[in-house]
Amino acid sequence: MRHLKLIPDDTKISFTRWRYVAVGLSLAVMIAAVVLLFARGLNFGIDFEGGILIEIATEGPC
Repeated sequence: MRHLKLIPDDTKISFTRWRYVAVGLSLAVMIAAVVLLFARGLNFGIDFEGGILIEIATEGPC
């Protein structure tokens, strides 16, 4: 039985030459995120800082 070949045997993809650059960039972004987390803290957004308050008053039971 013959198998389906989607990628030829002599294919050369040279994406692995950038692996050290990619790992370095990933580490730099992760370190920057941790530093910013401790320097600025978490941003809880508008849900924890304010928003809109709607009060409805009635003269008696509804």
